[in-house]
Order: sequence, then C-alpha cells, then structure tokens
Amino acid sequence: MGCGTGQACRGLEPRFEQVIGADLSLKQLHAAPASRACYLASTSSALPLADNSLDLITVAQAFHWFDAQAFFVEAGRCLRPGGMLALISYGLCEVEGLGSLIGDYHDGPLGPWWPRERSLLMANYPNATLPWPQVVFPGDYLECHWQLEDMLGYLDTWSALVKARKAGEDPLKSFAPVLADAWGETTRVTRWPLRVKAWRKP
Repeated sequence: MGCGTGQACRGLEPRFEQVIGADLSLKQLHAAPASRACYLASTSSALPLADNSLDLITVAQAFHWFDAQAFFVEAGRCLRPGGMLALISYGLCEVEGLGSLIGDYHDGPLGPWWPRERSLLMANYPNATLPWPQVVFPGDYLECHWQLEDMLGYLDTWSALVKARKAGEDPLKSFAPVLADAWGETTRVTRWPLRVKAWRKP
C-alpha cells in the first residue's frame, strides 16, 4: 500500500505468487516498470479486495500519510488469519567518514521544508499499535557504495528540496560544495537503518 512506482513490489515478486501494488497516484502507478506485479489505484482505507484475501500487507516509507486507524481496520478485513502487516521504513543515511554532515543538512537548512509527518517516519511510527501479536524484526541496513555524484543525485530527490525550490530557495546549492570537499574522490559506504514494525493477525 502506498506503492508509488512499485519498487517494494518488485522486491516481493520472487517470494509470492501474486503481488498487488496500490497507490492514490495514477502518475506514480503509470511510471512503474513492467513486472509481474499488478497495480490498482486505491486509498489505504478502502481496498477493492475481498475479505481474508491477503497473506501480507506492506507499507514502505508511506504510512505517515495514511489515516492510521481506518487503514488498520481495512488491513484487518483484507488479511487472512495468520497474515502479516508490516510497516517498513528507513532512517536517515549515515556515510562512512562524514560524521553528522548529512544529518546536519537534513535537520538544518532543509528542516523547515519537511512536512510535519516526516517526524513520525523518522521516529519509526512510535504510535502505531495493534492488538495483535507483534513480530520482532532484528534490524538491518540498506547499503550502497557511492561516489559523490550518487549522493548528490539522491539528495536532489528529497521532497523538502523540491518544496524549497518551488519557493525560490535551493539549500543544496550551498551544501553541495561543502559535501564535495568532505567527500573527496573516493567511494564511501552509505547505510540506511532499516526498520520494520510488524504484526500477525490472529
């Protein structure tokens, strides 16, 4: 749910006979590459799916946009007994050898441009609870080996930067040379802490 262009859907395809991605944005759905997944336009609180029809519902990096209680009710309707609901998020990246440089940029110049809901994501949805048995996730990382150009391309996609630019400001323009000086000509390990809050329907 909240699948966007289907990146998480494609990751699930090798493990399931059928994968369905759902999102409100037709533009995002139309941009999804061809794959085995099927896509539908839907809200998180009114899925056009049968009762007890799903083994797993995932929400990757999007739960903070949902009406949480309405979504939990709908997830309970659609999941089979024993099915799992997993809220997946990743925290702010850490770059080997750069200390708090990325975090300072995220919280400083870009701070005023992040939506209020961003804080829920960064805190791993502390208020998300269900009266179901919780499945413990041991913790993991997403990891890339990046050059400076890779990081600048990633930072250029941040929604807060898009919002700032629409208002006539560009925090990345002044941060890019600072980052370049610290980064150098090397490849650096970049890690995002991967978090999963999951429950199994009784």
